[in-house]
Amino acid sequence: MPRSSSRSLSSSGMSATSPAAQQHHAQRVALVTGAGGGIGRAIALALARDGLQVIALGRHADKLAATRALVEAGGGVCSAIVGDLRHSAWHAELAARAPRIDVVVHNATSFPVYGNLEEVPSNQFDEVHETVVLGPARICAHLLPAMRAAQFGRIVFVGSIAGTNGARRQAAYSSAKAALHGLVRSLALETARDGITVNLVEPGVVMTERVLEAIPEATRQALVANTPMGRPGRAEEIAEAVAFLASDKASYITGATLPVTGGLGLGLFPPTMG
Repeated sequence: MPRSSSRSLSSSGMSATSPAAQQHHAQRVALVTGAGGGIGRAIALALARDGLQVIALGRHADKLAATRALVEAGGGVCSAIVGDLRHSAWHAELAARAPRIDVVVHNATSFPVYGNLEEVPSNQFDEVHETVVLGPARICAHLLPAMRAAQFGRIVFVGSIAGTNGARRQAAYSSAKAALHGLVRSLALETARDGITVNLVEPGVVMTERVLEAIPEATRQALVANTPMGRPGRAEEIAEAVAFLASDKASYITGATLPVTGGLGLGLFPPTMG
């Protein structure tokens, strides 16, 4: 059975909410981009488990259908929209499906060819920034007026440790993820008095299908070897961090970056150097 966010709120020791507020909590709607697999699918499942109605957005109808089936098998509510963040045509369908969005999780990403900057075609560089930064910014601009009017909203971006530390042969991807730090902090400042929180979850190495396709095996192995915990993360571990920031338990957290990296990036020297 899905857990309602109103139950989580009352069990945290905070004052009890009114029946109207409890009903609103149970009816919260979350938009999750890049929800057709990997981390996005895990996020959709985690939010549905917490009682939110989920709208799964992605480019591939078959993958979204699989996500929806998993959510519904767990007793959750999920619908799917096929759309590309580089374009806004799907915004009208979103408005028709859900006049109000309470939670938005910007998870969709794009991986260009793995190589030095001069080896990356300019259209691939642009696609990464459109998918990771510009598209999500347009979604926020579209949804924020209603969130301000409701005096409630949770906006969570999924970044990457590559956005903080940089990554060799990933200039396009790293620069796009780095831009999220400024976007998150600026939006947090702009919305802090409106009941809206804006935060960033920063995964380390997670062996999703996309990562397995985009990053050479030797590089993946080196990243895991340099992770203090000695293993890659699981999509479900990233999803739990996102679900927390989307909940009432995180109501006083905004403009924050939450690393979920297994310690990757800590210390002056990586473990493989001794």
